[in-house]
Amino acid sequence: MKTRLFALFAALCLLALPAFAESAAAIRGRMAQRLPQIDTLKAQEFVGENNRGFLEERKSGGANAGAVVAEENRDRQEVYTLLAQQTGATPDSVGKARAKQIAANSRGGVWVQDESGAWKKK
Repeated sequence: MKTRLFALFAALCLLALPAFAESAAAIRGRMAQRLPQIDTLKAQEFVGENNRGFLEERKSGGANAGAVVAEENRDRQEVYTLLAQQTGATPDSVGKARAKQIAANSRGGVWVQDESGAWKKK
C-alpha cells in the first residue's frame, strides 16, 4: 500500500514539474519586463531594496511606483517560495540571502537596507 501511494505521489510530482517550469518562466518574463521601470525608480530614489529581498517605497510621488513595487514583490515572493520548496529552506531565509546578493550587485546611489534595518545609499 505504501509503495502504491509513493508511486502515485511520485507520478503527481513529475506531472507538476512542467507547471513549475512554466510558472517560473512566466515570473521571469514579468520580472524582466519590469526591470527598466524598477531601475528608473531606483535612480530617482523612489524605491530601494530592503533587507528581506523586496522592493520598498522610499518616497511618494513616483509614477506608478506603488503598483510596480506590489507586482515585483508578489513575483519575488513566488520565486522565494519555489526556491524554498526546492532547497528545504524557508521563503524568509531565501529572501534575506537574496537581499545580500541584490545589495552587493546594486549600482552606486541605490538605496539598500542593511541587516540591522538602516537605510544607506550604496
